[in-house]
Amino acid sequence: MSLRRASRRAALRGLSLPTLALLAAGCAARPTLIDSDPATGFAIYRTGQLGEGDLTALCRQGVEEILVLNGNAGGRECRSRSEQCPGLRVRYNVRQSAFEPVSEEFLRAFDAWVEEARRSGRRIAFRCRHGWHRTGRLAAYYRIRYQGTTVDEAVEEMNRLGRFMWRHRQLAPQVAAMADFIQGRPCSVGSEHCLRRSPEAALAPGGSFPGDSCP
Repeated sequence: MSLRRASRRAALRGLSLPTLALLAAGCAARPTLIDSDPATGFAIYRTGQLGEGDLTALCRQGVEEILVLNGNAGGRECRSRSEQCPGLRVRYNVRQSAFEPVSEEFLRAFDAWVEEARRSGRRIAFRCRHGWHRTGRLAAYYRIRYQGTTVDEAVEEMNRLGRFMWRHRQLAPQVAAMADFIQGRPCSVGSEHCLRRSPEAALAPGGSFPGDSCP
């Protein structure tokens, strides 16, 4: 372990849990444009947990649908959208884990969602809590699948835009496994990093995202 990394861990251990929580809450990533098509109006954003002002700003950009990767849309988007973002639909609201690979079924549903948005010129977004790990992983998948980015380039961006990435070394091989999925190859990394094949109960019949996950 390097001296810098040891010092960082020691400093974090010295902070109280409430202080860490406040630091984390104040460090959530803001909405960032990943890709767009001016000809159709399509755009896709990545973000962290949205305050009311951020949600309003995102909706003013024309975002109509969002995936929530940490499962707390009920207390945020679903609660606030009537005033902050009328018409916003939460298409997925599940607490994923950065330590557990996503499923093949989830990525197929994501692809169908993205491709429909690209065809129709819709603006969409996805987020987790901080916008670093689960969001970074999915953004890396998008870069490779739709923009031809290499695994190394996608992982470099994921790490550069994320924080506390030293705690999540499993994400890079997970991204490599997703690249194998894109190419139709057998998983080339350790089995613990390969895509899950278990069905996702949160998906609609046929394996698509529900029309709206809010009550």
